[in-house]
Amino acid sequence: MIIKKADNRDTDVLELKRLLECQLSAKQRFLIEREIKCIGSGIRGEESSAYYINFRYHDSQNWAIIHDLRLEHNGFAAQIDHVLINRCLDIYVLESKNYYYGIKISPEGEFSVWNGKAYVGIESPIEQNKRHISLLDKAIVQRGLLPTRLGLTMPAAYHNYVLVAPNSRIDRPSAAKTDFSSVIKADALVDAIGKRVDAMGVVGTLATAAKMVSSETLESFARSLIRLHRPSKYKYAEKFGVTLPEAKTEVTKEPAPSRGGNDVNIVTCETCGTEVESKVVNFCKMNKAKFAGKTLCQICQRKPLPVEQSEIIELTDSLASEEAGTRTCNNCGAPVDRKVAYFCRINNKRFKGEILCRSCQTTQIR
Repeated sequence: MIIKKADNRDTDVLELKRLLECQLSAKQRFLIEREIKCIGSGIRGEESSAYYINFRYHDSQNWAIIHDLRLEHNGFAAQIDHVLINRCLDIYVLESKNYYYGIKISPEGEFSVWNGKAYVGIESPIEQNKRHISLLDKAIVQRGLLPTRLGLTMPAAYHNYVLVAPNSRIDRPSAAKTDFSSVIKADALVDAIGKRVDAMGVVGTLATAAKMVSSETLESFARSLIRLHRPSKYKYAEKFGVTLPEAKTEVTKEPAPSRGGNDVNIVTCETCGTEVESKVVNFCKMNKAKFAGKTLCQICQRKPLPVEQSEIIELTDSLASEEAGTRTCNNCGAPVDRKVAYFCRINNKRFKGEILCRSCQTTQIR
């Protein structure tokens, strides 16, 4: 049964296309056009995987399907492409990758993709999905979402799979210390799940069957995960440094009221609009930090000020990095390794959301 479909990204594409109508530099236009292509590429990859998942499990009461689940937990966020759950509480966390030319894995576990000219390194999608699973597990445990039996919480088992397009090529190393069988083609997922169950043996199968829940409990658990979904709100104009044209509005200033024939300016509370005495105004000026520079009446001074939302660090690489297959400095174009890119992402306020090489980080903070 399908619990959630993927969110629609048409609004994001329309917003990006509107930005193309603004005054842009050549660099800004290139980045925005690339973002539009990456969104389209990501959608095609997720739709391809969703087709094979839905085809096999959409009418089964033993499986719950969730597409496009975005979680926020303790200041971190994870964009999970697909979640597949069965009545034994086996949770398959699936990461879709639209590698057009295919993917290559070295014996050391390094991933690279062919960009049409050469192989370029990328972040390990297996490790990326491990972070997704870790965040999902923490969110579930903290909120106590797992079903219980006889007062005891039933354990869930997580399984990590990376899905690539059926027409993509997967080059696995002939001899490697790590098992990369979790990187599969999307149309081979059902077979991979079957092989995993067969490999459990009789004892493992009986142990798993012992914690089987009803279809109603499965659906209830899956819907509790949906309530954790936090759709992204992209500020593309801010991300690409685009100045939007301001709407022209006419502001008519009303004359200040007077008292006793003398023109005296009346100061009002910036929250509720009531008149504020001069001594209250002076008190607010002397406590600017406390009242965020606002002039407030005595009643509004007692109310807590709104707290700005904390910064969310995305655990998922941008689609642009996946499409291009490499990272480059947004300032000079030099190649940037994973550590430097990650440092820029966790300090995105300092670098205004851009990826900068070490040299540009010290010479230019934009």
